[in-house]
Amino acid sequence: MSAPIPKRRRSHGTPPAVAPGIALLSWTFPRIGPFKFTEVLALLSLPRALQSPRTLQRVLNCYGFFILATILACIPALFTLGTGDNTITSDKGLYSSPESAVVMTVVRMVAYLLVVVGMTHFFRTVSDGLMRRTLDWCYALALLPGLLQMLRMYSGIYFDLPYLERAGLGPFSGVYDSGYLRLMGFEFEPLGYGTSLMVVCCLRIFARNRWPLLGLVVLAHTFSAGAIVASAAALLLGYPTWLRRYVTPLYALLFLALSAVVWTYLDELLTLLTFQRSAAERINALGICINMWLDHPFGVGPGLYGYFMNFYDRANFPAPQLDWYPNNDPAMFLAYGGVLYLLAYLWVFHYALMSTPSRWIRVALIGLLVQSISSYMFFNPAAAVIIAVALSGRLPPAPVLRKKQRQTRRQSESPSAPIAA
Repeated sequence: MSAPIPKRRRSHGTPPAVAPGIALLSWTFPRIGPFKFTEVLALLSLPRALQSPRTLQRVLNCYGFFILATILACIPALFTLGTGDNTITSDKGLYSSPESAVVMTVVRMVAYLLVVVGMTHFFRTVSDGLMRRTLDWCYALALLPGLLQMLRMYSGIYFDLPYLERAGLGPFSGVYDSGYLRLMGFEFEPLGYGTSLMVVCCLRIFARNRWPLLGLVVLAHTFSAGAIVASAAALLLGYPTWLRRYVTPLYALLFLALSAVVWTYLDELLTLLTFQRSAAERINALGICINMWLDHPFGVGPGLYGYFMNFYDRANFPAPQLDWYPNNDPAMFLAYGGVLYLLAYLWVFHYALMSTPSRWIRVALIGLLVQSISSYMFFNPAAAVIIAVALSGRLPPAPVLRKKQRQTRRQSESPSAPIAA
């Protein structure tokens, strides 16, 4: 007689599922104020997480170097404050001066780290069933605005929902018209939505061990070349387990090669890409960051990219208001705090890749890393969720038995009928 299977013990330290669950679901919702709804809700799970030495140790191993680099990046800011283009302004009162820009950038980084702490503890301690249900809702709600926007694409029916969505940015109105309609969810462009869809599709495979066909259909309707190329590169590099230790060094080498080409041939590239403004703006922003770093080897300080970018603009894209991010994370950290900050950024992804036993979490991490070279990605709530899953060391949940399998199992476990004489 086989021994009974013990029930999984639920940890008393598990944080309430509501807060991190809703936080997972809200990363594609509109941003309100300086913090995304995700960040506010995830903070509710902190009390339990901050009492867990194992959770804190894992997060510190990953982000300790990054925290140190952030502190050191504030030192050169003391010497660059007031030397930038202080004529440009922000439509947000919280960023009304370079000093407040530095403070709010650091505050946002601290909030982001606390979000990762809460999420890491949630994934480390929650039961398989609850994690699977949370990720199911995450998948469904991430797809919902895209499905509604597909209805608009094929039917032509659209309208704004008052008090729920910003005009032109919502489930019934927010499509991007670049000569053809593209899905964008609640984001400002299809690229951000495509990236979130790439992440939720990987989480769907992680949670359910099945291909997210509907999610892939919605992702294809974003027509986001960046997200699709990142997904292909992530599958190539993330699927083999032995490659994970080489991903970030390879990424660093490719970034250095790209930077050298852009710095050498910036004018020629901008002339060549005049017909494609999106690509020209990204190349120009990378050139700005490189030249900014050459003049300030220790960086200009966190959050101050916008106050210096017009001094290095070679494409005549001067910003009347502050442009906070160059849509290139490694270049942004290089401009913020020099080589040390760039290495700290790379270490976060390297440590997360080495921490997760799940192939599909690695694929999502690599997809975000690749995408971050053309988009503001590091502080995306999707990245916080994926890094938290990686740091938790969580294995994919056990596969759910289907109906026929359950029936077969019950029949095999039932006592056999007596044999007639």
